[in-house]
Amino acid sequence: MTDRLLGDVIDFSEQFTSNCHHAKEEHHLFPVLAQHGLGPDSSPIAALREQHEANHAYLREMHAALGRIRAGDPQARQAFAASARDYVRMIREHIRIEDHYFQDIASVLTPEEDATLTGRMTAIDRACERAGDLGRFDALVMKYETQMATW
Repeated sequence: MTDRLLGDVIDFSEQFTSNCHHAKEEHHLFPVLAQHGLGPDSSPIAALREQHEANHAYLREMHAALGRIRAGDPQARQAFAASARDYVRMIREHIRIEDHYFQDIASVLTPEEDATLTGRMTAIDRACERAGDLGRFDALVMKYETQMATW
């Protein structure tokens, strides 16, 4: 894997996961759920918030490892891979929790809350689109899918 690909993985994770996805949860979904008894200390919300913090820690580790890779440290690729594997495991568990606990979320929301939440999340998507992130990330995925097909 090239240093560029590793940097792109970090960039995607920071920009999309943190700025788009986590913003939706932290600033909009979790406060609405708290009004329905799923406050910050409830099991699924606490787990997701803890994973958001872990997300940042893994990204810091990957940033540090990438810096060491670029400096020529022969052990740095292994460090990057270890952090990336842990990160992927955490993301899979995060998605599992979301799927399990939030698949029927609309059933607990009032129609007004649902409409407000949908509007706020759409606004975040539009902000990410205006920033060029979504188009850039779509292009990166296509680029790397094409490259990986030849591996």
